Amino acid sequence: MVCIYEGTETRNLAPLVDLKPVFELRCGWRTLIEKFQRVYPGERFVLWVRDDIAELVKERYPDCAVNAPVALPAIFIYAGTVLTRALPVKGKDTVFYSDKRVVAVRLSRERRKVINRYQELSALIPGLYQEEVAVRTILYPWELIKYHPEELERELGESCGDRVVVKPGARVWRGAFIVTETGPVYLGQEAEVRPGSVVYGPCYIGPGTIVDGAIVRSGCSFGPRCWIGGEVDSSIFQGYANKHHEGFIGHSYVGEWVNLGALTTCSDLKNNYQPVRMKAGTRRRETGMLKLGCVLGDHAKTAIGTLIPTGAVLGTFANWFAGGMMPGVLPAFSWGRRAHWRIEEMIECARRVMARRNVVMSPAYEKVLRRAYQRSV
Repeated sequence: MVCIYEGTETRNLAPLVDLKPVFELRCGWRTLIEKFQRVYPGERFVLWVRDDIAELVKERYPDCAVNAPVALPAIFIYAGTVLTRALPVKGKDTVFYSDKRVVAVRLSRERRKVINRYQELSALIPGLYQEEVAVRTILYPWELIKYHPEELERELGESCGDRVVVKPGARVWRGAFIVTETGPVYLGQEAEVRPGSVVYGPCYIGPGTIVDGAIVRSGCSFGPRCWIGGEVDSSIFQGYANKHHEGFIGHSYVGEWVNLGALTTCSDLKNNYQPVRMKAGTRRRETGMLKLGCVLGDHAKTAIGTLIPTGAVLGTFANWFAGGMMPGVLPAFSWGRRAHWRIEEMIECARRVMARRNVVMSPAYEKVLRRAYQRSV
């Protein structure tokens, strides 16, 4: 049995996990849970998540047990692990570390028969045999961007070789260019690359995503049902995001249901060529990254002509409508610089936005939105 758990580090991944579990984040082509499922085919999964998103997770993963006791033997894996190979489920009790971070814990039946929650698991860690493994873990949003290029090349290389893969219903229009000299390109079902577009591999274009007259530089990954225009470089779009107009986004992470107004442009390099700092949790932290753009939470919105400074963070449902240079941090549910959304107007706006992609907001998702709002304002 495999248990994927969220740990105490989850708060540092806001705003990307305000409305979703850590394992739904994308790094490379696939989300983290898709990587888990790929390396553990046939295994039963238990998902340990925060209580306030548990109902939504049950809805999205009906084949998995959510916040249920785990019968031993089992392996418990941190939800932010970028897993490329399976750690054995069976074997002696072991805690797996990578760069001083706990990656996974393997337990046999010798200690007990069942582990109920993360607190029980963490209490056992100090007494276990330790093993170092070469595995990456995600504790901060910028690490998804940092590890993304290598993950994207690895995953596309396994599936595409050095060519273009076009899934059923996908289309590359006349007048569009796919450049495979820089890496492979994958088009999911119903994806389109329209005239005037230039797509440099490695690149993943998810199902239903439309690249319309855009310049897509190497190292981009677009989840389902995005609209992409302007210029994008080395960035991850979680899915259902709209960047249909001119403007530049580079070395950034764009959440779901984001709308970027025309000419929205981010900076991904400081003028003094020093590493970028970015807020995570309660403070700004050193990222060690020379090129880093912005992190945009789900449902964030920008006005036409918005300029996003290097290392900026827009919270969930943050609405910047003033144009020009926006602040380096815009809190969740902000309405401009000082006000906040009214909750019912926010919910109704989310319904309208999701309906444009033929998605109906479920009651569980609405509850998660309302809880996130109550925590933030």
